[in-house]
Amino acid sequence: MLNSKEIVGKIRKQLKSNIEKRRLKPGLAVILAGKNPGCLVYVKLKQIAAEQLGIRFEKFFFPSTASPRKIIGLIKKINKNKNIHGLIVQIPLPKKINPDLLVRNISPEKDVDGFGPKTKFISPVHQAVLKLMEQSKKPFKNKKAVILGNSAIFTQSLKNILVKKGIKTEILYPWKNKLNANKTKKADFLIAALNKPNFVKPSMIKRTAVVIDVGYNRIKGKPVGDVDPKVRSKTPWLSPVPGGIGPLTVVYLLKNVYLAAKKQNIC
Repeated sequence: MLNSKEIVGKIRKQLKSNIEKRRLKPGLAVILAGKNPGCLVYVKLKQIAAEQLGIRFEKFFFPSTASPRKIIGLIKKINKNKNIHGLIVQIPLPKKINPDLLVRNISPEKDVDGFGPKTKFISPVHQAVLKLMEQSKKPFKNKKAVILGNSAIFTQSLKNILVKKGIKTEILYPWKNKLNANKTKKADFLIAALNKPNFVKPSMIKRTAVVIDVGYNRIKGKPVGDVDPKVRSKTPWLSPVPGGIGPLTVVYLLKNVYLAAKKQNIC
């Protein structure tokens, strides 16, 4: 079974120690547009975790009708703020707002989400996916991975990382084209990042495949992933929602903020 609790605990402990020893005062800013339930939850988790580690946290909310120009204006202002070392735009965004456009305007030194073309950081969610894949102790070389996604900003950079690990990787966008289940059944590693509750069914995977659930949805107030829990009938290697990718992503984000503060040499 995949479990991030122990990994998160170790990273948090080391991170808190490093921040205190160096007497750093790292700062993180989060920009959120609209009221996506998953986004609101993740922003809250990031705020709580940041404050526990002594990281200054600032959040900026925009309505779903906000113009990209207005958000970019704030991004450029934050880029110049020496008290903020990391800046992220929480995705997914409202359909009218292009995430690529916003991310490209974030200073590479502050792009702690790691999605910009010149970023200095590895994306926290990609680090989390890779860590849980490694936890399965299954070999990577010459294996097959399938990424189910709804955002090229997430999928393409993850594919690049997996290919460098020797994993043959394919990206599928079920919201664009009809999903070919034969392709998912061939995957040794299946990563679902669709924000479609219980989308991945047992019939879509092969036995003992490693299934990483990046999705976060809410049904009747309860958190639900993109993978149907019945998938456990086919494999024990399924990351849970909640408690899987989420906490790992948050702690890797805060680690990037710490590294950003250290590089910017602000004490």
